[in-house]
Amino acid sequence: MQIFFWAFGVLGILLFHQGIYLPIVISATVIAMAAWHLIRLYRQSRVGPLTILLFVAYALPFIHVFPYIWFDFDAESPLILWGLAVNPYMTDKTIIELMSMIGAVGATGFAVGASLFKRKVSMASSSEMVARYPAFGKTFSLPVFYTWVAIAIAFTWISAPANTIFTAVYTQSIAINAGWNFSSAWMVSYGFLLFTLADSMFETSQKIGKLKRKIVLYTFLLIVIWFQLLRGDREAIPCVIGALLMYYVWGKGLLISVKDRVKIKSSALFLAVFVIAVVSYFFGILRSALVGVDSISDLLNVLIYLVKSGTIRFDNLIAGTWSGVLLTPLSVAGDYINGTLSINYGQTYLDLLASIVPGFIADWIGYSRPISGLAGPAWQMTYGIGGTHAVVVPFIDFRMVGVFIIVALWSFVFAKIERYSIKRLTVSNLALLGIIAMAIPHWLWYGEKNIMNALIIWLFLSIFYRVQLVNSAKKTVIRSKQPAGSSF
Repeated sequence: MQIFFWAFGVLGILLFHQGIYLPIVISATVIAMAAWHLIRLYRQSRVGPLTILLFVAYALPFIHVFPYIWFDFDAESPLILWGLAVNPYMTDKTIIELMSMIGAVGATGFAVGASLFKRKVSMASSSEMVARYPAFGKTFSLPVFYTWVAIAIAFTWISAPANTIFTAVYTQSIAINAGWNFSSAWMVSYGFLLFTLADSMFETSQKIGKLKRKIVLYTFLLIVIWFQLLRGDREAIPCVIGALLMYYVWGKGLLISVKDRVKIKSSALFLAVFVIAVVSYFFGILRSALVGVDSISDLLNVLIYLVKSGTIRFDNLIAGTWSGVLLTPLSVAGDYINGTLSINYGQTYLDLLASIVPGFIADWIGYSRPISGLAGPAWQMTYGIGGTHAVVVPFIDFRMVGVFIIVALWSFVFAKIERYSIKRLTVSNLALLGIIAMAIPHWLWYGEKNIMNALIIWLFLSIFYRVQLVNSAKKTVIRSKQPAGSSF
């Protein structure tokens, strides 16, 4: 099967440079085959859940390619496609063929990168963790743990909209940090929170470990419900998925964590993710319609109106944020065919490296970043929602060759990271997996800078975590050396 994906990737590159675009049905079939292949690899334990999550986020926008197989391009254009208002590119057969082909070549690249591993993904057992991780049992003291939780809540508080969806329209509610040029504050918050979860799972004291996990659970509920859903935001949803994977999949071999943990099957875990997605869908619709609602009857009236107007429909579940994300591959495909898309030859990636500096620091030193909230590839899209799909920058910089090679490269790299992390599971490595999972939709749908920010945040928090442990250990040693009755 791997040979097929290599062959299709190379063939796709050659056909593209000859100006030949594959029929939509072929591209759609190849995307489906890549999905089936990755599921098979997962069942054989050759890839882990992080790889599957990556592919789901990559491929989900291209779900709208499949209805084009029977779409009549010669008929009058509909008003709505993908749950969005129709634009001229959406009903142009040649543009859709190229867009579908870009998605298919990227999917084959993904499959190639993930297929390079022949050995099974091995989860470290509890005894192996103790042997390999000399710091096992060296976790935060409760005061330090409380501090990290408080920091997580504080960063969420400053980055959440100031008003709830019942008191202000979502788009008109401004966050406290709106003028700080610190747009990744929410990601810093989730980084702290996922580290505290990992720390609680490595806690060897049953009593303290149970307390820590309860605190993390209540913090998640506070952040997700009060600071996110009730304010119209949904950034925390991937963080919840990352936490579930940390607790029930990657960290399931931890001795202490399994004693008071409710065991669930993989099917139940997938069902939980589906329920989370449905809840996210409904809050995405309701967040601009509940202003002034102050009773159950008012809420029911709003729901009835939205159902009757066709705004809430279960067949619309296939439309969501990912639908708007597909506008960006559509844009580069249409612009390329129209001859208005220049090639950057890697300049965008250099700009990404030059944009690592946080916004508030860049403002302080007077540095203008090439890519920011007000500049970058997202602003070059003819149609879009403020981000770019993962195939866009490779196509802009290197055309179809870039789509195949770059997607294959990061597919391989992150599969390798997952293998390494779960084999040598530590607090930092477990948190790394959770942080990557949390950042995946933001990266694949809104741009590469999000995964860069996530990895930088993990690096700093990992160093900070170890420094905190060293300081705690020094204080413990000093106290143990104090003679009885002495004082500082």
